Amino acid sequence: MVIGITGPIGHGKTTFADALAQHEPSFCHLEANMAIIEVANALHEVLPADISPHQIDSINAWLQSLPDILQQTVGVTCSFEQIALTAQAVQNQPAEYQKLMLHIENLQRNPVLAQQDITADNKTSYRPFLQWLGGYLVAKVDPGIWFNEVVRRLQHSQQAGCKVCIIGGVRYPSDAKILRTANAKIIELYRPGHLQTDTLDPTERERDSIQADSTVISNGSVEDLQHCAAQILQDIQTDKLQQTYQTKAT
Repeated sequence: MVIGITGPIGHGKTTFADALAQHEPSFCHLEANMAIIEVANALHEVLPADISPHQIDSINAWLQSLPDILQQTVGVTCSFEQIALTAQAVQNQPAEYQKLMLHIENLQRNPVLAQQDITADNKTSYRPFLQWLGGYLVAKVDPGIWFNEVVRRLQHSQQAGCKVCIIGGVRYPSDAKILRTANAKIIELYRPGHLQTDTLDPTERERDSIQADSTVISNGSVEDLQHCAAQILQDIQTDKLQQTYQTKAT
């Protein structure tokens, strides 16, 4: 059983994934950002001391190593020309590069950020960079760059005996399409009245186009969500997945 989870930032995707995991001892939880974090950490290892968010050449000098990193981390081949920044692109589409520049500014103010590993526990401190890196390489290199790797790791987990695989961070329609090749069901989490953030970010814009198999309206407590997760697992197993679930009866 493979379940992909999508939904706006802060709407309970991680809580829902944890709730699903509680009902199946033999589970694995994969995130696209696991591979993105590995790439980001490798980039930090080769960060030039003189990098500047205002000098495209210095940023490109840093990104020169990215093709080799991608080959080693996710098995993807690309040329530097595919990923190199241009002054014209940065000028014409500043919003697409804002998070990269913000990250470089943060590194200049706090060099420790580049000296410590990015982990699941501290990733929020690096969110702008991870979002930029993930979205930029989807656009410039391969729409399936991250989720092809997710499916590869999923297959290893299944061979190791994993019965339920939970995939978080489904942000692009192409992500959902790739997961469906592994017979995944895509579940959307939505909290009514909860603010949606980063709506101008490419990953959030694309996410709205994903056609989910089911939507969970998370309008109750954590305990309600846990009961809902158990019901969804049962319904997937019996091929009775509903289009909509509400964690709290209205």
